[in-house]
Amino acid sequence: MSIVTFDNVEKSYAGRRLFTTVSFSLHERDHAVLAGRNGAGKTTLLRLIAGHEHADAGSITRARGHRIWLHEQTPELQRDRSVNDYLLEAFGDAVEVEAALRATEERLSGLAEHSPELRDTMRAYQQLQRRFEAAGGYGYRDRLGGVVEGLGLPETMLQRRLLSLSGGELTRVTLARALLADADLLLLDEPTNHLDIDSVEWLEGFLAAYERAFLLVTHDRRLLEKVGRRVLALEHEHVETQAGDFATYLRESEARHDLMRREYEQDLEKIEQLQRFYDRFHAKKDKAKQAKAKLTQIERIKAGLRKPPRQRRSFKLGLPQPEPSARIVLELKTPAVGVGSSDGGTRVLVRDVDLVIERGEKVALLGPNGSGKTTLIEMVAGLRSPASGASFLGHNVRAAYYSQQGRELHEDETVLQAVLPMAGQDEQAARGLLGRFQFGPDEVEKRVEMLSGGERSRLRLLTLLVGDANFLLLDEPTNHLDTGSVEALADALEDYTGTILLVTHDRHLIDRVATRVLEIRDGRLLNHLSVARYWEARAERSGPAPEPASRPTARSGEGAGRAAPAGAAAVRDRQTAEEARRRRARLRAAEAAVLREERRLGEIDAELSEPETYADRDALARLLDERTVVERRLESEYAAWERLVDEGDA
Repeated sequence: MSIVTFDNVEKSYAGRRLFTTVSFSLHERDHAVLAGRNGAGKTTLLRLIAGHEHADAGSITRARGHRIWLHEQTPELQRDRSVNDYLLEAFGDAVEVEAALRATEERLSGLAEHSPELRDTMRAYQQLQRRFEAAGGYGYRDRLGGVVEGLGLPETMLQRRLLSLSGGELTRVTLARALLADADLLLLDEPTNHLDIDSVEWLEGFLAAYERAFLLVTHDRRLLEKVGRRVLALEHEHVETQAGDFATYLRESEARHDLMRREYEQDLEKIEQLQRFYDRFHAKKDKAKQAKAKLTQIERIKAGLRKPPRQRRSFKLGLPQPEPSARIVLELKTPAVGVGSSDGGTRVLVRDVDLVIERGEKVALLGPNGSGKTTLIEMVAGLRSPASGASFLGHNVRAAYYSQQGRELHEDETVLQAVLPMAGQDEQAARGLLGRFQFGPDEVEKRVEMLSGGERSRLRLLTLLVGDANFLLLDEPTNHLDTGSVEALADALEDYTGTILLVTHDRHLIDRVATRVLEIRDGRLLNHLSVARYWEARAERSGPAPEPASRPTARSGEGAGRAAPAGAAAVRDRQTAEEARRRRARLRAAEAAVLREERRLGEIDAELSEPETYADRDALARLLDERTVVERRLESEYAAWERLVDEGDA
């Protein structure tokens, strides 16, 4: 049964068209993922499904009695209440009945054994118990505790007011509320932002076992591949649906686009061949009929010509390669890394830190939320000072810090205006920088306030990465990026010759970039000499962890994800392509033969036009004989060429 059905839906936002005649359905128990580049309209599509926005045209039908819940990247909610009360809203009936049960129990405790009210009160109590059981009351606290623990929400956070939470904390809390909603259709917009690896893996298991439907938007490629059983692809203002996992979608999508491009190119080549045939023969009486038929064929091909979708230029960061620094990039020695506590003291997060990072290392800094990763990287960036000990950067080390919050962007500026200062007020240079970061000619004129979360992240990355830093400090740089942008970032960081300290929960990025892992665990900084050893340590602690991805043999934009469909289909594709290649070769050879014979016929006719040719009768006879032979060969070559042209129409 369909929960939501789109029928020819259109939507524009701020004068920009996002969707044109979009039609699809989401069904009960669908485990679907929504793919699309930053700015394509994924968030808007989720809001349309949830009923938070309305379509400009077309219809959206939602099945009665089915509950839809949307988790947004930037939730809007009434925040003057506790986290605990907010989460308990998910169990409204059960909580209400539980309170009534407690009140009835107190009333029962005050009644005498033979009180006339006792029987009525007991009967009411039994009814409340049945209602409590029907509302799932006997299991709701276990569900709440499981989600709270799985998402790494500390017990102390439950008593805090929502308005006291940071953006990252609020995102995790609203995600917990969404997972507890027991929705028939769960809409998740970048749920892994602000989660640690433990929580991402827990969410992966939760979604894989979810017994109802969900639609997931995430940049986490590993999560997409693990939980998605259907893909909705938002491209070029349309939504295409495909059954299967995300990896299969990437392969088949690339194969489909390649086929469309091949067919389009072959159709254009066919039109050229037919046009050349017409141009050559339409004036010849004996060929005029065939030539006219070729015009008809041209019109038929043009009528069915399908131009392939415009390929968006690959996101290629092309980071400038920095000047080398000293061998020792960072030394940090301190007995404690901490933050201020509510009682005015210091809460220690990491003890006995003795950290050295050398030139060219790419170090991933991992650990649970709240373990001190951001505090430690801020200390490295010079935004915090160790209470004791010492921290220093080596000679010629120039650090650049990408924080989760980042610098404020001026909402009333255009993208171009935001970048002009970094380009020395040179508009052409600014446009070139923006082009490297996937901002096209039209997009550079967008106002910052109209940018999606991913577009904002790309703009912030630009401000950091185009400088002359040789030590990059990156705190969750993949938040809000689409999968293509994450791959491009991985490509750039992999090629970067400087030094990197990277905080991330993105398992794919860790496998692509990191050369070793620092892990904050139980208040200690553990040094794993390789990524493989880190995954092995996790497996030993908690059972099998997701298999680390092997280092790719192809880079994004250079063949990554371009494997042909497996099995017989791949064989057929190769055979078809080879046959087409051989036919084109034969056709070119036939055209060359026609041209060769026509050229010789022209030479003979030129000789026959000279008066001196007729002085030697034997030579004249040989020339006339040759002309007859050439004419016959030309007719034969004409016929061969025509057959090959006609074969292409079959």
